[in-house]
This record gives sequence, C-alpha cells and structure tokens, in this order.
Amino acid sequence: MAMARTLALLALLCVVLAAGAASASAGRVDVGDMLMMDRFRAFQATYNRTYASPEERLRRFEVYRRNVDYIEAMNRRGDLTYELGENQFADLTVQEFRAMYTMPARVDSRPDAWRRRQMITTLAGPVTEDGGSYYSDAWEEAGPTSVDWRSKGAVTPVKDQGGCGCCWAFATVATIEGLHKIKTGQLVSLSEQELVDCDDADDGCGGGLPEIAMEWVAHNGGLTTEANYPYTGKAGKCDRGKASNHAAKIAAAQMVRANSEAELERAVARQPVAVAINAPDSLMFYKSGVYSGPCTAEFDHAVTVVGYGADNKGHKYWIIKNSWAETWGEKGYGRMQRGVAAKEGLCGIATHASYPVM
Repeated sequence: MAMARTLALLALLCVVLAAGAASASAGRVDVGDMLMMDRFRAFQATYNRTYASPEERLRRFEVYRRNVDYIEAMNRRGDLTYELGENQFADLTVQEFRAMYTMPARVDSRPDAWRRRQMITTLAGPVTEDGGSYYSDAWEEAGPTSVDWRSKGAVTPVKDQGGCGCCWAFATVATIEGLHKIKTGQLVSLSEQELVDCDDADDGCGGGLPEIAMEWVAHNGGLTTEANYPYTGKAGKCDRGKASNHAAKIAAAQMVRANSEAELERAVARQPVAVAINAPDSLMFYKSGVYSGPCTAEFDHAVTVVGYGADNKGHKYWIIKNSWAETWGEKGYGRMQRGVAAKEGLCGIATHASYPVM
C-alpha cells in the first residue's frame, strides 16, 4: 500500500513538473501549483486550447499563471469601478495580444492615411483641417440622459475578429448596420470580410480607419451581407461577385468634433458611432463594471459606441460594442467611464469618432 501511494505521488509530481507548475519540498507537491494547474486545464477545456509540444504547454502555463496573478492583484486593489477576469486571452502575452487583436499605434500617422482622410465628403458643418466634418449647428441640442441602441434593435450580435487586426472593419460595419436599421427598420448583419478583402484604402489585418472604410463603402455602392461574404479571420482576394450584391448603402462618412465628449454624446444619441481608443493591458481582461483606466489617448483599437448612461452609483459610462467575442467583458460589451476631466475622454474615446450618413 505504501509503495502504491509513493508511486502515485511520483506520477502526480511528474505531471505537474512537466507543466512547469510544481515545486517539491520534502517530497511534497505545492498545493497552490496544483490548483493553478487545475485552473489551467479547465481553461484549456473551456477555450479548446491545444499546444504543439510539452515545452509550448509549459510556456503557455507560465504566461497563464502571470496573467491570473495580474488579474487577481488588480481585483484586490479595492479602488476600481470595474473587475477583471480570466478570458480567452489568458494564455497570451501582452505583446502577442496586441499583435493579434489591436492595430499599430497611431495607424493614421501614415501619410497615405492622412491623404485619404482628406477625401472624406463634407455634408454639414465646418470642415476640419484633415477633411472631415462636424455636426451642423442644428444638432447642437443636448441628447437624452441615456441611450442604448441595443434596446432599440439597432445592434447585431457581438462578433469575433479573431487574430486579425481588423477591429476597424467591425466598428465600421456596426455603425452601418445601426444606421440601416434606424433608416429602414431592417437589422441586417453585414460583411466585415468584404472590407478586409476589398477596401484597398485600409490595410486589412494590418489596421485601418473607420471613416476611410465608410467612405470606401459609399464609393463602392454599399456592403453585402455577412451570410453572403462570411468572415474568415484573415485577408484574402476580393470576391467582387459577392461584393457587388449590396444589402445596405451609405452616402458618406462624417467626423465628430474631436476632444468633446458632449459632441460624441449628441452623435450617439442619433446613431451608433465608431471610435478609436487606447486598449491598455487591463482592458484585455475587462470583465464587468465601469472601466476607468489607466490608459492613454494613443489609440490602437476601434470599437462602436452603442449608447451611454450611468449606474446606480452615479458612474457615467459609454456602452461599447467590441469585436473580441462574447467571452470578453459583459457578453462582448464594455462600459467605459464618461465625463472625465481630460478633453480627449477616457482612453481617447472622444479624439477620433466617425459615423455614416445616408
């Protein structure tokens, strides 16, 4: 019996050591490491993770452990208005996550991007230095105290961009879907893949700008449906046959006046709006609550603002629709602090906002 117990202990120790999660002291396995390994196994099962080799599994376990430690340390602070949680990104380093799920920082700093921005059609209001347009004076009235376009049926289910840095396409499509519903009464899921493959003014999985994508849609004559041109998670050759079957059309793109949350609020009161934001490390594991940073205004991600409001503690927030699947945040949505002292808004949410018009 003693021999059997010894062999069982050795077998368990070998398994845990192979995963890089055990420490032996006086012949005993560290209970904390065993529990962490159990959590990692559960993570693998939940997100269907397999690894190419034991060495890769060991590396991913160590990344997972560090991320869990970070999540738990943040949640212990007690001064945050939000909570972090384990999700599908828990076995990725921050660098890997940024390469796969965000855009290059300041993608609009490329000369060709600025040149293309100057082509944006002006329909109302004074022209900005970079060619966009503001809301006209007729739209200066304050909006309602809260808005949620989901409750109005103008938001399709949360989608998943996967490991392709085309958040700009998802933000663009969500705004067009919303406007199409508002104007026609029909909610149609439109194709992000058409933009990734066919919009040569942006850069597919390498990043892009929603207002440039909207202008491309306007000049292209519209967008086809998700069902007709489904998402693949990678850039491919443009299927012009599918892309010519338009399901929704827009006339142009417009910019919201930069550095004004009040202007953004007025815009969102009328329709969903695409915004560029900074996505800091903590946003990677956002689970619930009103996200309050810390972050900068240097944007590297695009989301869609589909509403705004305040919680029962008086915390004002923007409702953002993300493209990181329903396993992120509040079933794919997030609430970001609204009404901050910085003119740029939290994480730069008020610096670079755009919306389509019909």
